[in-house]
Amino acid sequence: MLTYSQLRRSRPGHRSRVREEDSVRHGWVPAGNRWIAVDVHEPTATERGGTVIIVGSPGRDRVTLTRSMIHTARALAAHGWRVVRLDWSGTGQSPTAEEAVDAGLWVDDLTTVRDWASSHGPVHGVGFSLGGTVLAATEDHGWASRLVLAPVSGKQWVRHQSALRRMGGPDLPPRVSEGTELMNLQLSSHGAAALKALPEPADGPDRRIRILSDEEAGALPINVHPRAAAVPARLIATVRAALDAAPAGTTPDDTARPDGDGLVPEQEITVDVAGTPVVLRRSTSGAARRPAIITEPVTRDHDAPGLAFISPGSEVMEASGGLWLRTALLASARGAVCLLAERSDTGELVRSDITQDSNPYAHHTLTESRELVMHLSELTDGPLLGAGICLGAWGLVASAHGLPATVSERLTLMVINNVAWQRAPWRYWRQGLRGGPLAPTLPGQDEAAAARSSTPAADDAPAGSRWDAVLAGLNAYVGTTARTVVRGTRHRARNASPRVNALAAGVGVIDVPQPTLRRLAKIPGLTVDAVFGPADAKHCGVTPQRLGPRSTLTVLDPLDHSLFATESCRRMVDYVLAYVPEV
Repeated sequence: MLTYSQLRRSRPGHRSRVREEDSVRHGWVPAGNRWIAVDVHEPTATERGGTVIIVGSPGRDRVTLTRSMIHTARALAAHGWRVVRLDWSGTGQSPTAEEAVDAGLWVDDLTTVRDWASSHGPVHGVGFSLGGTVLAATEDHGWASRLVLAPVSGKQWVRHQSALRRMGGPDLPPRVSEGTELMNLQLSSHGAAALKALPEPADGPDRRIRILSDEEAGALPINVHPRAAAVPARLIATVRAALDAAPAGTTPDDTARPDGDGLVPEQEITVDVAGTPVVLRRSTSGAARRPAIITEPVTRDHDAPGLAFISPGSEVMEASGGLWLRTALLASARGAVCLLAERSDTGELVRSDITQDSNPYAHHTLTESRELVMHLSELTDGPLLGAGICLGAWGLVASAHGLPATVSERLTLMVINNVAWQRAPWRYWRQGLRGGPLAPTLPGQDEAAAARSSTPAADDAPAGSRWDAVLAGLNAYVGTTARTVVRGTRHRARNASPRVNALAAGVGVIDVPQPTLRRLAKIPGLTVDAVFGPADAKHCGVTPQRLGPRSTLTVLDPLDHSLFATESCRRMVDYVLAYVPEV
């Protein structure tokens, strides 16, 4: 069996965006009547005779910690370790059609994956935040060593995530009444109680547990915007040194049973979705063979509906809290074939030479969005739906002009909460990612609060910091003024003629959807449904209406921008499934 990176290297002249030495297998491990998604990094140096399992937190922590965990996994694989990452049951790419997650299963998840990996020698564990809490939660002596970073009790973690949900802003819909709703995560009542019962990890030589402090490894990027989620400078070296110093350990029967093929998870599985068997299959997509998942019923028509899902800017494949994979499972239970794939610089394909987010509004986003739609068109002869959130929606819009008529005439684009309608992506590289006085604010952001945070330092502060504070305050003032001018331009442009609108959008002055939708209407047969939550609709001056025979502006309530809230996810799932007729 060829690994993902071997497949990439088999293409002569291909210049990979991911280091060629990275060798990763993606698949699933059985755990009773459920499946756990795993990513296996095979060692790319002389094997050290052991496996390291890296675990992190779900929800928003998963997004901000993904880059740190993947960079750590790659570095350990280059150091001779076999590394396994996993998604907790009910989250990420561990398939479920259920909305509420039973976190009480997570300790068993870890034990199951540890036992599966132990066929290749002793197993070490590295846990980030809540992942370390679960890792250290038992008296299990099957671990060679357990390293914990940013330790926290389950109760503290739930309380903190719950507070983040409350502080998510006035644009979030109310919490649902059942279970415990966190940011990007809905816990069942039993699952929340199980997490709250987990104590804060502590050093325990007898249990082979060691806490790595922030002073040793650096502070993890928790509760930050994904664009700021840089990998701590000392993290990788500290973890590697701690593993090198750990006891060698033994497998359960004291003998390692190495297999020349390494650890091979299942590539195709069948799950039950409301009584209907649905097949999930690992695949690749596009010229770069990006990791992908295909879902479909066990038997389907050649002209079954096809759905392709594209993640937001900084998310991993399944988008918000497993939203897209759950939607795909439910759609496939109705007879549809669905496709999800990673994009460059996100999830599995984060750059090895960049430790924080690079420019997402780049040509590769456009290319990979087009590749995903073309791949979907090859899987079925039926009607096609491409759905993307935020940046993923921008990729669909930007790529639509390059699609052949045979594809566009059966394609509907669902453009969700896209507030970046300009034709010039360089403007967003400068404004959104590098900052500056014209950097756009998110809907509902308190500009006054941002300005107050940039007030000059006290008189006893160092001269350099006082000067920096003065510049920051001036920058905030100029930024507020500039944004006011730009927003006034937007307001005037919304009421202008179509030609003025098109000109303004073409030079990047405004970010309203109407001019772009008029251009998309020229693509043969293409249907576009631009979907906004109430806050984004207000930001872009959108009211529900039809623009031409095949373009629609839709406002869904409740729907927050990033689909953080459970009620938003419910609304989005129902809206997407309405495109798939029930069988």
